[in-house]
Amino acid sequence: MWTQTSLTLLLAGALACPLTAAIELPSFFSDGMVLQQESEAKIWGWLDAPGKVEVTFAEKTESAKTDDNGRWEVSFKGLTASAEGRAMTISGGKESKTLQDVLVGEVWVASGQSNMEWTMSRCGKEVIDDIAASQDPLLRVYLSRNFSTAEPQIDFPGKWTAAAPDTTGNMTAVGYYYARKLRAELKVPVAIIECAWGGKPVEAFISEEAFHKLPEAKGLIAKKAQAVANWNPKAMAAAHEKKIKRWTENGKKGGRPSVQPEPSMSSRLHSTIYNGMIAPLAGYSARGVIWYQGESNANGGTAAIYEELLGCLVQDWRTRWDSKLSFYYVQLANFRQPVAEPGTTSGWVVTQDEMRRALDSISNSGMAVANDIGAADNIHPTNKLDVGERLARWALNKDYQRKEVVVSGPLFQKAEEKNGRMEISFDHSTGLKSRDGGKLQRFEIKAEDGAWVWAQAQIEGEKIIVWSDAIPKPAAVRYAWAENPKGANLVNGEDLPTSCFTTEK
Repeated sequence: MWTQTSLTLLLAGALACPLTAAIELPSFFSDGMVLQQESEAKIWGWLDAPGKVEVTFAEKTESAKTDDNGRWEVSFKGLTASAEGRAMTISGGKESKTLQDVLVGEVWVASGQSNMEWTMSRCGKEVIDDIAASQDPLLRVYLSRNFSTAEPQIDFPGKWTAAAPDTTGNMTAVGYYYARKLRAELKVPVAIIECAWGGKPVEAFISEEAFHKLPEAKGLIAKKAQAVANWNPKAMAAAHEKKIKRWTENGKKGGRPSVQPEPSMSSRLHSTIYNGMIAPLAGYSARGVIWYQGESNANGGTAAIYEELLGCLVQDWRTRWDSKLSFYYVQLANFRQPVAEPGTTSGWVVTQDEMRRALDSISNSGMAVANDIGAADNIHPTNKLDVGERLARWALNKDYQRKEVVVSGPLFQKAEEKNGRMEISFDHSTGLKSRDGGKLQRFEIKAEDGAWVWAQAQIEGEKIIVWSDAIPKPAAVRYAWAENPKGANLVNGEDLPTSCFTTEK
């Protein structure tokens, strides 16, 4: 992949020995791409000699001159959605390139870790029929590879692919179902640019510049700096050779031992995935981002600062895109064995609650609650249909003005103590009910200095009254406060689940 340094050398060589100017484009500007409607759709690339570049599309021609690094950029403003695949011609020097089958519609970036990366083909038997019926040339996904690097890159290799029975299996399942829902409602082309990587923390997707300004990031910055300082290539190579020898002696059972990456490039440390997969893409006109991540932070000791980390990422990306990108994310699903006792906690539920709190601190955001569709024994629940469609509710309501669409299940708003009982108010609370028709479960209550105990709860209009005869003066309430809150059954009239919450600050 090209870096800015390699481009400078390319331009210097062209100036020393002028030949026919060559046009270079990032891989995502290619046949089958989709441009964002009603926006400033940017196209950029490089010319290996100083000059002027003209780009013609949709009966419009825009031009630009190269800068000192040979880079050029044009913008097409206010394109209208079109299901007609059209050609885009790019001319510079004596060369001309033509991109075929370019559409205009809605573009969304899909990022995060493995639950976003998880493909349709890995979702089991329940998606077989969906894959078979997926033929839709106007639903496209940019299928890419994973890269982590020490410095920001300028290309992000991949290929545009239209949904079809022989291709949809390779697409992000959450992204596919999200796009399919928008396609059905909007009747315009919809594109997903997938840049997700399993098992990676949120900080890996944030730029160095933004991350170093975040007060809560000091420990993670020091961790990477120490890893870089301690890096010993010879020792690592020797250790790897020993692993290979043991693996060979054991009949090569299991996967071949991998080489430990240099810390400055490790995808598990801050900013490296941003450098390889986000920096090249920044500026590609899009309506917004869908995000499914957090498992690595929940299990990695940074659960308590997830709100700040996610907020840093969103602000960083909006700055890089120079856009108020909509940002809709998935709250972690229920996972591991059900918790039967009150008063327990974990990094998992803390991360879930950090995500809930981030709705207030991150503008133009939304959260899909998934604590009812996870799996006790699988960190990768196969029900991606409901996840994708719950994310789409936010976009349909907020971006596409379908105000009749309910965006979420109940979200905690405030709590008031009244006569020994706690009165809980919610947003999105129309039609509050018990999902199974039984008593409300998974509410906990405690006194100021007391222990958490199970509580009784009942619906009164659009509020919930919570109490325990053992707590005459309650101070706090929690709901669904567990990795797997089996039995949590409070939903609204759309049967959408209530997010976990605590009334504690």
